[in-house]
Amino acid sequence: MKNIYKFLILAGCAGILAVSCSKETLDTAPAGSLSSEEIFSDPNKAQSAVDGIYRLMYENGWCGYDSEHPGLAGFTMVRSLMGEDHYMADAGNGWFYYDYAYWIDTDWTSTYGRQYGTWNMFYAFIAQANYVTDQEEFLKTSPEGQNVLAQAYAIRAFSYYCLYESFCQGNYTENKDKPGVPIYTTGTTKETEGVGRGTIEQLFTQINGDFQKSVDYFISADQPQSHSSHIDLYTAYGLWARASLGQQNYEQAGKCAEEALKKSGLKRVATISELSGFNNRSVGDVLWAFEITADQATIFGGFYSHMAIDGTYGSSAPQCFDDWIYEQGMTDTDLRRAWATLPSESSLVADNSMFKNKPIRWQVKFSFMNSATGVGDILNMRAEEMLLTLAECKCRAGEYTEARDLLEELYAERYSAPRDISALENSAALSVDTHTQPKSLLDEILLQRRIELWCEGMGRVPDLRRLNLGYARWETQPEALTKQPNDPSFILAIPLSEFNSNPALDLSKDQN
Repeated sequence: MKNIYKFLILAGCAGILAVSCSKETLDTAPAGSLSSEEIFSDPNKAQSAVDGIYRLMYENGWCGYDSEHPGLAGFTMVRSLMGEDHYMADAGNGWFYYDYAYWIDTDWTSTYGRQYGTWNMFYAFIAQANYVTDQEEFLKTSPEGQNVLAQAYAIRAFSYYCLYESFCQGNYTENKDKPGVPIYTTGTTKETEGVGRGTIEQLFTQINGDFQKSVDYFISADQPQSHSSHIDLYTAYGLWARASLGQQNYEQAGKCAEEALKKSGLKRVATISELSGFNNRSVGDVLWAFEITADQATIFGGFYSHMAIDGTYGSSAPQCFDDWIYEQGMTDTDLRRAWATLPSESSLVADNSMFKNKPIRWQVKFSFMNSATGVGDILNMRAEEMLLTLAECKCRAGEYTEARDLLEELYAERYSAPRDISALENSAALSVDTHTQPKSLLDEILLQRRIELWCEGMGRVPDLRRLNLGYARWETQPEALTKQPNDPSFILAIPLSEFNSNPALDLSKDQN
């Protein structure tokens, strides 16, 4: 239990930030002058507690290896690299390559590895959210307070879902009785007793209940999204859609995605040129994004330093699109090939680089807005994800015409010539080989997810888990591994530190 308390202390020191928020910028610099009593004495000030969580979401430093734990974006990178469509051309210093190569098995015993960093981060968010929801009786009396509560409940639900994806068995309908993760719903202290893992079904009951409270409070509050970093009603629906896919509840996922797309002024599909660099929160398709200002930028160890070709690390350990997804998943008319097409003579590649003129699919989808300052906004959710989620759910419900119409919306901005899918069977049948051309409409929708959402959202592994798919990486990858459906290696081990501090967990029985 001491670990959970430590997370609360971390959140209290680094997350309960006395901040102000305007439509122009999210000021997350700690003033150190407001106590928790002062923050929660005024619903308008209470937003600062939630702003602190958002700031933590793009911080480094969740374990001993700061440089490979850049918040939520780092989590996405891991779950993308663990799939078959994203690889690193070189191990570099080992950062993220060990995740890609599945070399982290023994790291759970230390406070330096992926296991500890992931557990630490999401329980820190939960601890902070609980600190807010503990004030529910006061906050729910005003629209401003209800809006704060809505954000806190969404953060907690999303964090528990991310813990599920990291530490629990996938394929929910077959494994809902398997172990979940410890659930805490109130603020914790050093006296708080630890709890056991419970079941995955119990975990999703908590997740769904929290999302329902979130949307109810958002609707009641009827407050506008004052900054792109804030979760609003439509983001909450989007996050709930993700979690609903994870529990294979496609009816609920479709409803949530449809609600997310109702946001006023939302552009359902942005153009390739508008999305250039994927670093601008102001693009019309963005549902949730962190604004990174120069004083908050982390040039070394941040997301773009790992991803960008002109990054401090991305230039020496290139992040790449898989050859199959580029050559066969995409087509000659797919404009998204630009995300993985780097001219061999590009000045972005240093002359002394070992990768100069090498035929790798070096990603240029993500880049700094300003490489000198390290600035680049972090896009957490786009409308295109919701469009594809809705298309999948329509297909699974037998509403094939509607599903095809949604795909046509995407095609209009992604292909230079019409894409003919008339020959695809109107079916939700799923091909188990992830390196075959689509045979059914569902196959096509899932292929479009892989291409469009490459290294976005929550990465590739959540889809593999819910679809009960394995893979054989294309032979051109440096680590051409094969994984079985719901392979045990998709799941992280619970860090040893949790067993040492939580007496409700037994290492011999509760470890993954």
